[in-house]
Amino acid sequence: MTDPNPFENDLNNWKNLFQDCNINFLIGSGLSSPFFGTLGSIEVWLTKLEEQKTINPDLKAFVKASLYRSYYEVAMRDNIDVYSLKDVSDILIDSPSKKEDKLTNTYNGYKTFLRTLNQILYHRRSNTVNKQVNLFTTNIDIFFEKIIEDLDLQFNDGFNGIFKKRFSLSNFKKSFYQKSLQYDNIAEIPVYNLLKIHGSITWRLINDEIQFKGISFLNSLNHIISTSNLLDIVKLNNEKWAIEDRDITIEEIIDEALKIKPIPNVTTFINEYEKIQVVNPTKEKFRDTIFNKTYYEMLRLYANELEKENSILYIMGFSMADEHIRNITFRAIKSNPTLKVFICSYTVDAKDIITNLKSDNIDIKDYHNVELINHFDNFSLNKFNEFILLPLLKSIKTN
Repeated sequence: MTDPNPFENDLNNWKNLFQDCNINFLIGSGLSSPFFGTLGSIEVWLTKLEEQKTINPDLKAFVKASLYRSYYEVAMRDNIDVYSLKDVSDILIDSPSKKEDKLTNTYNGYKTFLRTLNQILYHRRSNTVNKQVNLFTTNIDIFFEKIIEDLDLQFNDGFNGIFKKRFSLSNFKKSFYQKSLQYDNIAEIPVYNLLKIHGSITWRLINDEIQFKGISFLNSLNHIISTSNLLDIVKLNNEKWAIEDRDITIEEIIDEALKIKPIPNVTTFINEYEKIQVVNPTKEKFRDTIFNKTYYEMLRLYANELEKENSILYIMGFSMADEHIRNITFRAIKSNPTLKVFICSYTVDAKDIITNLKSDNIDIKDYHNVELINHFDNFSLNKFNEFILLPLLKSIKTN
């Protein structure tokens, strides 16, 4: 006997929203977990390192490179496995412990999500709204690109060109139509607008423009790391957590770095790493004005979409920690009474989400158009598909 769907009473209302509204998703790193790790304390460590004014410059650079390595290994390196993945079984693995099983489950979660949404768009009953979904994501991994290509779906990712793919916001919101070969019937094709707010591991800054360069650089960085005597911050932090139930401090990381004599030259690694166009895991966040401008332009597009009449926004895998995104989201919630926002929490207590909102004195209960989805623990993307998207598609197709 299967458990009852905890969202059964909401599905009819949500079906109407998906049929008639502008659809938006805000997606954070939680959706790619547990295959990719989250930032953890890396932002704190890098910020605290920048505050160290008396430290030897070479030592500071070495610690910085070690922290970059930590972020790289948590959030970037394993994109090689994502890119190489093929012939994946659709069967989900219970309590996956192996790396390959976590990859399979994460891949299948995204695959079902995109495929089901695509079918929902095909069945939209209204001609007053287009067949598009906006995917705003802070993730820098390639899960979306990989699965969109594997499923042969239409998408706008901001790039245009063949041999030299350049990024521009004018490349979003393009519609696709298909004409039948015999009778010239024209039908709109579902399209995903993929906006990677924090950049991507596939982006490079070349001649003052962002270009798409794929993931070939990962092999180069892996080689540099293997030949560099950098600290393994993840290992150090895991050991500290296991012994004292706390994160290691930047002072303790510096003490570990002082044990290495002589201090290695890390200029090559830092230069290669900083070519990646992603938001830095620091309070400063940016390395150049070009990416700074691109970041704020995408935030402006995000704000504009939320201001549209009859829009819905599902927030998933995102703890609301990014103050810019948090402020834009709740400014739209206050100013647009036709906007409906659903914040999905991985846990029932929604501790991270509630704590981050409290930093701006925000209580979800004060907003009529915001709903916290925290019905049970371990509410992953696969659970979202199982209890919400797939039942919605079934109901829409039945009608």
